[in-house]
Amino acid sequence: MRILHTSDWHIGRFLNKYSLIEDQSYFLDWLALVLKSEKIDLLLVAGDIYNSAIPSAEAVALLDEFLTKVILDLKIPTLIISGNHDSPKKLSFSSKILEHSGLVICGGVSGITHFKLNFDSKSIGFVLVPYIDPAMVKEYFGVEKISSFDAALELVAQKKIYDKICCDINILCAHGTYMDFGASDLEYCDSEISIGGSDIINLQKFKKFDYIALGHLHGPQKAGKNGRYSGSPLKYSVSEANHKKQVLIVDIDPAKNIKIEKIFVEPMRDLRIIRGKFEDIMKTKTNDYVSIQLTDEQFIIDPHSRIKQNCPNILDLSYVNIKLESVQTAQIVTKKSPNELFSEFYQHIVGKEMNIFEKQFFENILEELKNETA
Repeated sequence: MRILHTSDWHIGRFLNKYSLIEDQSYFLDWLALVLKSEKIDLLLVAGDIYNSAIPSAEAVALLDEFLTKVILDLKIPTLIISGNHDSPKKLSFSSKILEHSGLVICGGVSGITHFKLNFDSKSIGFVLVPYIDPAMVKEYFGVEKISSFDAALELVAQKKIYDKICCDINILCAHGTYMDFGASDLEYCDSEISIGGSDIINLQKFKKFDYIALGHLHGPQKAGKNGRYSGSPLKYSVSEANHKKQVLIVDIDPAKNIKIEKIFVEPMRDLRIIRGKFEDIMKTKTNDYVSIQLTDEQFIIDPHSRIKQNCPNILDLSYVNIKLESVQTAQIVTKKSPNELFSEFYQHIVGKEMNIFEKQFFENILEELKNETA
């Protein structure tokens, strides 16, 4: 059986002020082609389908178009769980009806599902565990004391997971921060939220699963012996610029041999960090999302707008090599008049002193401001 594991689509997300809906549509079209060309038997999506609990109409329409293509045209069974960005109830709307078409969507504690398939005289069981936090578990089971995410998942596992590890091959799909306690640290990104380590769930409790398909962390990485994060398919923060975004193809044979193949995503636009002097960066023309790091030792007049002419999707701009010739204390600065401070600022930026007309112009503006606030 060939399973494609992916997660963290975040449909409807913005990158700074730029809508990514066009980039996400491009990715889903690419993914549909991969599903067909690689002859995938099942699609497994480990949470954070949308970027918001209240997705836009545009985001909902895009997901509907993609799932219609996969389920009705390609006829590939698809299993989806909700992530911490999704609304469990809204995402799993009409899930019972959709199961008959080959689409299983699970959300919340009540949505934990066991899905079974037969393959070459072997049974393959999928346990689907959406994002769950202690508050959800307290409400669902009517308990008062749940000290951590790990304790919450242990209770859930005792009630709804352990007895489902009953097939020849068993696969867990979950969304959250899962790792072997005491093992190497996981890789986080600026676009993810961690609750000071209290949200970590011990993977040791799920060691009987042959493969654990995880979502939540945007960097593709291993988690424990059998667990893997596929990572997000697109770069959602500058901290992800060096990621090699991918989806995972999980090949399982009847002897329970598992082979993982990385398929690198071909994005519509990349996200890159461009570092160098202003005059060199001005020679660059690209539609990629770019974070600019200027190495000039002097400030440039309006570099953002000037670079944007050739790089329309500029995310941010910073100086990384400015040398401050003099560092003035707050005490010294407060002793200077606004005219003196602005005159020094002007000379630092423009490289020459203000002439008499510019000084008079500034004094007129300053006088107008004083009158307005009087």
